[in-house]
Amino acid sequence: MTTSSIVIEPAKVSYNLFIGILWGGFALATIFIAFRTFVRIRTFRRLYVDDGFVFLAWTMLLAITITWQVLASDMYLDNDVATGKLFPPPADFAPRVEKFFRASVAIIFLFYSTLWSIKLSFLFFFRRLYMNIGKLMRLWWAVLALTVATWFVCIGTIEYNCLVPSLLEIEANCSSPYAVNFQRTTLQVNCVTDVVTDALLISIPMSMLWKVRISMRRKLALAGIFSLTAITIAFSIIRVAVISSLTEQPDMSWLYMWSNIEMFAALTVVSLGSFRTLFRSQDSGRKLARHESTTEVPTPLSPPRKRLMRNLTDFISGKESWRRGKEDEDGRSFIPAGSSLS
Repeated sequence: MTTSSIVIEPAKVSYNLFIGILWGGFALATIFIAFRTFVRIRTFRRLYVDDGFVFLAWTMLLAITITWQVLASDMYLDNDVATGKLFPPPADFAPRVEKFFRASVAIIFLFYSTLWSIKLSFLFFFRRLYMNIGKLMRLWWAVLALTVATWFVCIGTIEYNCLVPSLLEIEANCSSPYAVNFQRTTLQVNCVTDVVTDALLISIPMSMLWKVRISMRRKLALAGIFSLTAITIAFSIIRVAVISSLTEQPDMSWLYMWSNIEMFAALTVVSLGSFRTLFRSQDSGRKLARHESTTEVPTPLSPPRKRLMRNLTDFISGKESWRRGKEDEDGRSFIPAGSSLS
């Protein structure tokens, strides 16, 4: 898909490296998810809604990985022909590249859906902290609505007109500097929505963490868990920042490699939240306020602050006090205790 106005460079990532990162990252993410599942079942003897979103993200990542295994060679074929490395093109060049472009629609759709499933997993993971606290729950619903809305924005900005038509139509309509600049703009906009939603996921639990009376050690430990999404923010920014200058066609191998790495990192990060059960200690059954100096006269807590302290106590200790009574009504339990996982 070359034109006189566009500079196309050879692929920055070799085929073997691309496939190696693909399966290596998938294997690493799978190991962490298996560990997360083991910890959840061992600790709670059940799975929850946030686990369901993690499994959904893993399933979509598996579909992406298999699709790349089948079609990655077609992406490199397109680059080899476009850069003049392979001339003349093979007889099956057009149908293979068209197949790759159309499959790219599914890959991009699943990419955003995977990332947003992980965001939803984090949202429901933190939701138990806001139980029975009306103000925070209203904020939680607002963040949920914004997260879902931004997913629609990302899906709506996929360049269907440059992926679905025939190769001749794509070359005619999608190789101009304007088309390339539009592609970069949509990538940047989607990066902003990704970063903003991740930042909102962090902001709510972080803002309330410093309002509760727990030891600084526990505050820092919880802040570390709450800040894990900052890792995915970094990879999201890197994915867009590594794109070449505005005078060049974005290198697909480079862009897709970093997209895959971002998904692997996000799935690994969301699984690390299970380490919160490691905070359980000999005093896990006591109120967190007792960890503070016993020589001080405790300040009475307001009802919302008491509920927040209770939720945070359960969150750290591994107890799920909200499993009593209302969890089935609200559907927070993904797999009830005693149910078969097979």
